[in-house]
Parts: sequence; structure tokens; C-alpha cells
Amino acid sequence: MKILIIDDSKDFRALVRLYLAKTMDDAEPVEYAVEELGKPADDYPWSEYDILLLDYNLGGEEDGFDWLKQFKQKAGFPPTIILTAEGDEYIAVKAIKLGAADYINKVDITPKRLADVIREAIKFASESIAKQEDEINSATHLLEKLHQKESEALPDEGLALGYKIVRKIGQGAMSKVYLAEREKDNQSLVLKVLDIKNSPGHATIERFVLEAELISALDSPFVVKIFEHGLTDDYGFIAMEFFSRGDLKQRMEMNIPPELVATYMIHIAYGLSAIHNAGVIHRDLKPANIMFRGDDSLALADFGISKKMDADVDLTTMGQIMGTPHYMSPEQGEGLSIDRRTDLYSAGVMLYELLMREKPFTAPTPAALIFKHINEEIPKLPEGLNRFQEVIDNLMAKDPADRYSSANELIQALTPLEE
Repeated sequence: MKILIIDDSKDFRALVRLYLAKTMDDAEPVEYAVEELGKPADDYPWSEYDILLLDYNLGGEEDGFDWLKQFKQKAGFPPTIILTAEGDEYIAVKAIKLGAADYINKVDITPKRLADVIREAIKFASESIAKQEDEINSATHLLEKLHQKESEALPDEGLALGYKIVRKIGQGAMSKVYLAEREKDNQSLVLKVLDIKNSPGHATIERFVLEAELISALDSPFVVKIFEHGLTDDYGFIAMEFFSRGDLKQRMEMNIPPELVATYMIHIAYGLSAIHNAGVIHRDLKPANIMFRGDDSLALADFGISKKMDADVDLTTMGQIMGTPHYMSPEQGEGLSIDRRTDLYSAGVMLYELLMREKPFTAPTPAALIFKHINEEIPKLPEGLNRFQEVIDNLMAKDPADRYSSANELIQALTPLEE
């Protein structure tokens, strides 16, 4: 696999080569020294490469976006991943609009993250070309076609009236998620859409509406912001903020210093405090649901199975277990009554994982995993991290009564560990 690296930093190009050598045996990296060669000629042999890593800021007067616009229509132009040292949402959205397969922040690059992004871009382009081989002459043209199809998938009235779909970025059990742009002010956002006509039942629609109502009622910098939500005859939709710097699960691929771990957990606790004070239990707190904005601030997201503590009726059936078993409290795993302390248990699991880069309990099946949460002893940290042990012991206590009673208590316990 030939990978062309266009970047104005010799050191960064060397770093990319090193990362590729560690994770991709089939990679053939080729460096393009912008500082010496300048802009490629019109007859540059783009088709020789399987993937292009293109820096957004090429130094001097050169702009990677300008190069992408100029060359993307060339026959055989490779799928492109934009590199940037900035975390602005604008860069991510513009990269996708211009036909880039993906973008990655240099701050977040690890060998595994880089390899995953490259493989996903190659897979996406290959699958799409196979489907539309007779119509599409380049990977970028393909992406434009796919973006158009995503827009056409939404209804013409109501929902699609005010939003321009950029691309589909995810799909859950109940809904599809799009990167979109609000037409009235060009605000980049995420649009979560539920197809009401094809939803599995009334409870699914109620849960979707409840998620929108729960989040829109919150006003905290540590909780995802909702701009708009509603229902049409065919769709339910939630328009929420776009997070350009990914999630905590991605960051856990890096070795996060303990002091920064404490900071992250304090901010997560502030988010928990906000939702708990509003009477909301998250019920699915995990690294993939902790999102980072362009300024690197974090927020709790994905309230799809959350509930009001004072709700008379839960939208799950009696005894049904909802959540992610790796982060599930013993009482949640047993289908018992839960309160805010179930989220604190999940926070304890995340704290352990951030420090150790492994989960406290693993098992081959969800049932076996839940059994360990209920019965296994809380694992011990090594000597260099044992200052966090008391916090983990409190958070992951089997009996909710033995845990911190609130997220504020967790903040107080973590603050000295941040220094």
C-alpha cells in the first residue's frame, strides 16, 4: 500500500513513517518535501498512491485545502486524509465538504489511531467504488455522491428544510447520526434522526423524545448542547453540537498522565453533578460517550438510555438490563433499582481504565462480566498509582451505600490528585 505524505515538516513526516512501520507491514510511505518541491505539477502521478496524508497548513502561502480543491478531480486521485495541528470544528467540516475521506488532529495521532483511520478510508473508498464503478472516476467524486444520497434520505418537509447534510457519521440501534449544517446560519452540528415509521415500537419513540427533553433542559459546559429537537410525521430529530476532537475512547490509546486523568475525571464529575441535580441518571457512562470540543473541553453525551430519577414509568421493561456491561454497576447488572450512584460506579471503572489502560474486569460473555462486577474484588493499582486507590474503592464499592453519595464528593476527592 503506497501512502503519500505531504507535510511541510520533515520531522513530522519521519514520525508518520515510524508510526506506519509499527502498525502497517504493507505500508510503503513516500515523503513529499513541500519545503523543497512546492506545489505538485499538473501531471503529478496521483494514481500511483493508495492513500494521501495531506497537511492542512503547508507553511508560507500554501494551503492543503487549496491543493485538494485543485487536484481532487484528477483521474486516480487517492482517498485523502487531512492532517491538522488545530482542533477547530471548521477544519473538520471543510475537509469533509471538500471530499476528504477523513481528518485527524496531529495532537491525537498514535500508531494505532493513524493505521485505523487509513484502513477505514481505504475500505470506504473500495466498497463505494465497487458499488458505483460505472459512474465514479475518483474517490472524491464518490464521496460527493454519497453525501448527496444521505441528503436525499431525509424527508423534504420539516426536517430537511432547515439542514444540509454533509455526511453520515454513525448509526445506532434506534437512529442514524449525520454531520450537518444549519442553513440559516451555517452552524455545523450533529443531527440525530429516528425513522418513526420503521421504529420497532412506541417505546423507542418515547425514549428518543425523552433523550431530547432531558438534554435540552440542561445548561452545563460539561454536557452536550442541544440546539433543537422535534417530531414530524415521519422522523424524530435532535440537533446537537459537533465535537471535532473525538471521544475519550480514542484518547485512551495514548498514555495519559495521571494528573491529566484526574482533570478529565473532575470534568466528568462536573457533568454528572449537572445531570444528577436535574434528576437525570445517565446509565451508560463510558469513554465513547465522553466527547471533546475543538478547544479540548469535554462533555457528557449520548443520553439514549438515560432516565429521570422521579419518573413513574421507566421506558425499559421490568428486569431488562440496559447499558454497557464493562461499565455497569452491580445493581444495574442485576436489573435492580438504581440511582445516581450507578453513574459513580461507571466513573470508577473509567478511572481505573484511564490509569491502567485496561478494564478492571473482563469476561467472554456479558453475563460472566456482570457476575464479576457483582462478586469480584476491586482490583488494586500498582504502587506508583496507589494514591488513586481510595477513590476507586469508593466509586466501585459493591454496595451503593458505600460509595460517594454525590458527584461533588468525587470532585473533592480528585482535586488534590490533579496537582
